[in-house]
Amino acid sequence: MSRFAAWRRRRAGSLLRDERGVAAIEFSLMAVLVFTMLAAAVDMTQALIIQRDINRFTAAAAMVLATADDDTKVALAGLEINAKIANVLPGWTGVEVGSASVVRDGAAIRVGVGTMTYMPPEANAAALAALADKDHGVVVRASYRHEPIILGFAERFGLTTRTFVATTAALRLRNAQY
Repeated sequence: MSRFAAWRRRRAGSLLRDERGVAAIEFSLMAVLVFTMLAAAVDMTQALIIQRDINRFTAAAAMVLATADDDTKVALAGLEINAKIANVLPGWTGVEVGSASVVRDGAAIRVGVGTMTYMPPEANAAALAALADKDHGVVVRASYRHEPIILGFAERFGLTTRTFVATTAALRLRNAQY
C-alpha cells in the first residue's frame, strides 16, 4: 500500500468524525422552513386585516348614506365617498366602491339611484336580509385586489392575488310610501 493511499484512508476517517460546520448546515436547512412560515403568517395576517378594514369601511359608509333624506342625496354622498376614497382608505389603490339606494318590494329589491351599475348577488342578499317589505335602504359594496408582500415567493405556495369584497345594507326609511 502506498503512503498516499494510507494518508487518504486516515484523512477520510478523520473527515467522517469531524463535526465542524454542522450547525451552519442545520441552520441553512431550518432557515428556509422558518422563512416560509414567517412569510405565510405575514400574508395571512395582512389578509385578515384587509378584510376587517373593508368590512368596517362598508358598514360606516352605509350608515352615512342611510342618514340622507332622499335618493338624490344618497347618490351625491356616494359620489363624494368615491371621490375621497384615498383619504378614507390611505395607502390602498384600486378600491372600487359602489352604492345604491334600494327599496324592498316583497321578495325583490328595486335599485334606485347610485353608483352601482348592477346589483351583485351578495348585495341583493344583504339587502333582502336587512330590509323588511316596503323599507328603503342603501347598499354599499367595496372590492379591493391585493397582492401578497412577496408575490413571487407566495405564488409557489398558492398564495396569489386575491380580491376582497364586502357588502353592507342599511335601513334608511321603515315602511315608507313615496
